[in-house]
Amino acid sequence: ASSLTNAITCPTAGTGRSHEIHAIFFWLSEISQMLVHPYFIFDGPDRPWFKGGNDRTSGGPRLLVERFQELLDAFGFGWHTAPGEAEAELAFFQLRGLVNVVVTPFNDVLLFGASNVIRSIMLPKCDKYGGVELYTDEAIKHSASLERGCLLLVALMSGADYDRGLPGFTRGIARQLAQYGLGRSLLSATLSLPFTEFMAFHVKWRKQLCEVLETDPQGHLGRTYFELARVIEEEHTEFPNPAILAAYLLPVTSWSDGGQPPVSVVTSRQPDIAALSAFGLQCLGWPREILQMKLTEARAGTVIRALLKVRPLHSCLTILLVSLPILVTRKCR
Repeated sequence: ASSLTNAITCPTAGTGRSHEIHAIFFWLSEISQMLVHPYFIFDGPDRPWFKGGNDRTSGGPRLLVERFQELLDAFGFGWHTAPGEAEAELAFFQLRGLVNVVVTPFNDVLLFGASNVIRSIMLPKCDKYGGVELYTDEAIKHSASLERGCLLLVALMSGADYDRGLPGFTRGIARQLAQYGLGRSLLSATLSLPFTEFMAFHVKWRKQLCEVLETDPQGHLGRTYFELARVIEEEHTEFPNPAILAAYLLPVTSWSDGGQPPVSVVTSRQPDIAALSAFGLQCLGWPREILQMKLTEARAGTVIRALLKVRPLHSCLTILLVSLPILVTRKCR
């Protein structure tokens, strides 16, 4: 959610002080009419500050974030601030069964363990939405032969959010290496071994990786890569960096150190029309004569929220697939 503020402010800077919150208002109005229970998560104080070789975005101007959160309350949508990165929190919400789908335009949420991801949910423009792409872990495994361990190996070698990767390693080479099971074994060791045992495994794993690059014993690479093996042995002696592995596989979330998330069930309330009216007058500067027109979609959302509240999902098979909780966030790099 914090990145939605960046996604709006970056391309619209200088277009007016309330332009950004106008866009968020109408986006939330549209969502209120969907047969879903949306939930928003903001980046927290322990999020990584350095990603992909660049300083991390701040999550949007503070006042805009506060206005965004005021609107979420008024629309009846749940939200909270994660202890760390929002995308990691999103993935864990799904892993723990609190939501069914994570909505984000970026793929690194898959590395955190999310199994169902919707990408390219666009802001309203001329009453139209862009295309939606649905990714599932099963589809990725079968169509691209990339399970989570393989995705991890590709990210570490060719670069992703937390690291630039290794010089000379393309995604194609990384995917070919993944066929040797290197990503799967690295994932398992990172999640299961105590640190001292992991570091011993780390040495053996690096040696195995270099041997595969130099010999290609099963022919998955199609050639040998002596120079890439040299880069790992001489120039990147800590690869894979344990801190980067921990950032992806052991991120700070509400469940860290035995904690619990702020909600046990994701649901939503009816929009508070009085609160939305006051927000429109005070924060958006809408004249009273056009206020009712501006609130038309929010009023329609009130009806939808009421339907979701009074009709149990188990008796509404026709809307079962679209009336389950959806966790909504947007990230901006």
